[in-house]
Formats: sequence, structure tokens, C-alpha cells
Amino acid sequence: MIVVLIALLFIFQNIHSLFSEYETIGIHNPSQLLENTRELKKIFTGLSIVTGLILLATGFYLVVLFKREREEPEYKDIPPLQDYLLQLRSSESQLKDMVATQKETVAQKEELNKNIVNNIDAAIIFLNPGGRIEIFNAAAETMFSQSYANAINNLPENVLSRFPGIISFVREHEGQRISREITSGEKTHWVHLNPMEQVGLLIIARDVTEEKKREEIDRRNSNFVMLGEMTAFLAHEVRNSLGVIFGYTKTIKAEKEKIEKINKEILFLTDMMESFLNFSRPVTINKEEEIDLVTMLQKIAAEKEIAVDVPAEPVFIKNDAVLVQSIFSNLVLNSKEAGADKIKVTFKKGKNLEISLNDNGKGIDPKIRGKIWYPFFTTRDKGTGMGLPSIRKVINTLKGEIALKESGSDGTTFKIVFYS
Repeated sequence: MIVVLIALLFIFQNIHSLFSEYETIGIHNPSQLLENTRELKKIFTGLSIVTGLILLATGFYLVVLFKREREEPEYKDIPPLQDYLLQLRSSESQLKDMVATQKETVAQKEELNKNIVNNIDAAIIFLNPGGRIEIFNAAAETMFSQSYANAINNLPENVLSRFPGIISFVREHEGQRISREITSGEKTHWVHLNPMEQVGLLIIARDVTEEKKREEIDRRNSNFVMLGEMTAFLAHEVRNSLGVIFGYTKTIKAEKEKIEKINKEILFLTDMMESFLNFSRPVTINKEEEIDLVTMLQKIAAEKEIAVDVPAEPVFIKNDAVLVQSIFSNLVLNSKEAGADKIKVTFKKGKNLEISLNDNGKGIDPKIRGKIWYPFFTTRDKGTGMGLPSIRKVINTLKGEIALKESGSDGTTFKIVFYS
């Protein structure tokens, strides 16, 4: 474009010079005028050619520009490379922020799921397709006395070796959705299997030992109610008959020694019936209060004239003081009658209160250990056999349980648990 402007400027300058010569020469010199006319014609011819070329070049340029815009329209708005790089960096930063936010969200959800699993009051164990433990929550650690570090990536046979019933149940039914109560030793567990196809096996276990014991206690108490109704009728009839016999023996004067023996047996049978009648009656809890068991045991031992070894610190329980005292009075008396002169008492306070009483008596014959809780069973002459059954009944009424743990030449140990 600059070249075209220079050419036009040159042409117009020549035209201006020619008109200046016309003014100087005038029209008096024809030959000179003709020469100037020819020169002017050449100039106009050149001007036409230049103008045509300019128009031609301009048209060609417009055609090329239009064709380029139609062939490559996607490049007409391309920003400079520096702007593109800045946009790229900005997008990369945004992407990193999104990834970081997503990771944080996933971590929070994982932590939430972990807290939920660890706070569930049931053992959660997850086995991967290889049969190894991947999840072992806090409840499982407590229930099976195994640490997470020992359980993780280990086989359940190694971790739950003390519970063979659960292992057998899992291996026999690991492809089934099934639930069952399983007893291993003194523990009873409710176990649920939930297989997940191509993922693994979810095991949920709950310790129902205490629940089963409470159910057994409630069942016994219900039986005592029915037994009480039956015994009341029977005792009434027997007592009436014994009363009649006793009345007639008093009127007989001959063979006084034989009559005394008959009366003695009548009184014994009456006491037996009275003891059984008392045993069959439901126990009533009158008043619950704070009881210091240490102080109570010291007083009972002093009354029974037997040594007792108890903790120095007091141990409290909220219950019926009269019934609790009757329990320990009878147990201390039984120990003394078994030849003991010392009793050691230990306490374990947790969710429930566990009490162990160990005496140094002659112990209980292994042949009769399964019968000591039966009413009327006794190894002593003229004994009623109602001592231990009555103790167990009272403890059951107070939502507790008593069991014979050990017995031998070194003495006998009873364990009492009061459930909270």
C-alpha cells in the first residue's frame, strides 16, 4: 500500500509540473503544446495502468483473504501462546484443587466408616476372597481377646482358635447367609454370616452369654412360681395329716420311748415341709440400698466365728440388704460345716460385679457336684438339703448367678455374678 501511495504522489507531481509549463509557455508555441499533450497522455496511461494493477492486486488480496478465512475458520480466534499457557496453568491448578478436595472427602468418609464400625457393639470381621481378615473392629478385639495387629491379614483359625465352634460354623456355611447361636466353653455367641460375591465374607458376632443366663434365671423364677402353687397345696395336706398323727401320739401313754421317736420324726417332716414351702414361695425384693459388702462379710464371719480375708477398700452394691446378707450367711455357714476355718473373698468390678469365695474346707465329692443344687439333696444326717438351692434361688431373684468353680482337698470356690 505504501508503494501505491508513492506512485500516485509521483504522478500527481508530474501533472502539476505540466500545468505549470502550460502557464509559462502559453498557447503561442503549438509544437511545444503538442509535445506536452503527448507527455500528459503517457502520464494518464501510466496512471490507468497503475490504478488497474492496484485494483487487481486489491481484488486478489481480498480473494485470498476470504478463501483463507473459509478454509481455516478455527484458527481465527486463537489466543496468543502465552495466554494459552496461563489458561493451562489455571486449569491444572483447579484440577489439583478438585483432586485434593476429593481425597479429603474420601478420607473423611473412610474415617467416618471406621468410627461407625469401631463403635458398633458387635464384633465385625471381614474376610477377603483369600480367607484372610481385613477388618477386625474394637468390639472383636475385646470379645475374642485378640489385637487388631495380630488379627489383620491372618487366618480366622489362628485368631479365633479358642472358639472352634465359630470356626466350624464359618467354614461349613461361608457361602450362605445364615445366623446361629454357638456355644464355646462358657461363652455363647450369636453369629451371622453375610457372603458378598467376589468381595469376601462379612461375619457379625455378638456375645449373648449374659442374655442367655438372664433368660435361664427368668425361666427358673417362673418355675418357682408354679412350684410354689403346687407345694402350697401339698404342704397343706401333709401338714394336716401330721397334725392328726401328732395329736393321737400325745394321748398314747404306753411305750413312751417309741412315741417320742414318732413325735421327733413328725417334727422333722414338718420342718422339711416348712422349708420346702418357704423355698417354693417367690422371693420378694423389699428395698434396694447401697451395701458395703466388705463390712457385711466381716460381721457375718465374726458371728459364725470364722476368719475372713477381704480387700481393705469397701466394695458397694445396690440391692436388698436382707436378701444379700442371707446369701453370704448361708455360704459362710456351709463352709464352716464343711470344716473350713478361713474364707478368702475377692471382687472384680466391671460391667457386672463378680465375687469369688474360696474356703479351706474338705471340699465336695466330684460324684455329687452335679446334685448340690437339687432341693432336699444332702450328705448330712437330718439335713434338709435346702441350703444351696435356696441361696441360688435368692441370687437368681436378685438378677445374679452362682456356680461351683473349684472343689478339692484344698477347699471349695463359689463364684457369684450380679448382673447390672
